[in-house]
Amino acid sequence: AFDQALSGGWPRGHVSEVVGPPSSGRTSVMMATLAAATSKGGVVAVVDVADRFDPASAVAAGVDLDRVLWVRGPNMTWGAPQSTVGDLAVRRGLRAFDLIVRAGGFAVVVLELADVPERAVRALPASTWLRLAHVHEDRDTVGLLVGTAPIGRSAGGVSVSLRGTGEWAGASAQSRRLAGLRVQPQ
Repeated sequence: AFDQALSGGWPRGHVSEVVGPPSSGRTSVMMATLAAATSKGGVVAVVDVADRFDPASAVAAGVDLDRVLWVRGPNMTWGAPQSTVGDLAVRRGLRAFDLIVRAGGFAVVVLELADVPERAVRALPASTWLRLAHVHEDRDTVGLLVGTAPIGRSAGGVSVSLRGTGEWAGASAQSRRLAGLRVQPQ
């Protein structure tokens, strides 16, 4: 259903984005995208700005880890203040994303910004996103930004905002339990 909504998938040669709050399904969409690309023999890259990528979850989602370049950012839970680490991590992540796309040969390149302080992303000049869109032009690569709020809207890319709604099971308040999440694009 998601592929149909995207008319067959993410557009190549453009930067698209999938955003939403925690538990909205953005990581699942990212993993499904990586799994689809690696199952077709493509090589993918994940620029993991906050060092949150979980290889075991990726394998469970069908991602072939032998076909993944994983660029890890600093662990943002220890050490320097979040603002300092976040600013530096975002700048380094953007640089890595840019270099990987320019290198070529990747089916999908993801810039994972979901756990980065939103202030660090918002502090970037608008020209940052225009430059990344320009780098993607005429390439056979899907650029995918993952975050909590709209990031860098590209003229040719797709912006998908997700929302997760809890689905509950059990007939009474005492037996009620979370049965899953329903992910919906907004």
